[in-house]
Amino acid sequence: MPSDVTALIAQLNSLSEWIEMQKAAIEMFKEINSTIGEADRLTLVLLIRKAFDHIMKTVREFDKWLENPLVLSYVDREMLQEVWNSVLRILMELLELDVKHTATVRDNAMKLLRAGKIPPVILELKRIRTEGEGEREAVRRL
Repeated sequence: MPSDVTALIAQLNSLSEWIEMQKAAIEMFKEINSTIGEADRLTLVLLIRKAFDHIMKTVREFDKWLENPLVLSYVDREMLQEVWNSVLRILMELLELDVKHTATVRDNAMKLLRAGKIPPVILELKRIRTEGEGEREAVRRL
């Protein structure tokens, strides 16, 4: 029995470590946000990806909690309702962001293509793919 309690305490200590890590992440992202006005496009892309990475990690860990009977034994219905309300709000905001920005990307791309403007990166990718196809054809002829 004492070893069971020791194991439970060890698991609870890991929760304390998680809490401290998340608090540090909050501070890090606040600090990043305070300097975001100076960021160029590449930096913004990298920061958004870093934020998405942390979101996905947090969601994975939250999902593990929902599968863990030990954790769930300490969670009452009210807490679950609070989590649901927050998750739903976050989900709706994310879906609205996705719809808005996906539509904007589509519309911007269509406008540029109709104007005959093709982004250089697309032309370069097409050139690389065409060269690659030429090399494959030469190999087939051997």
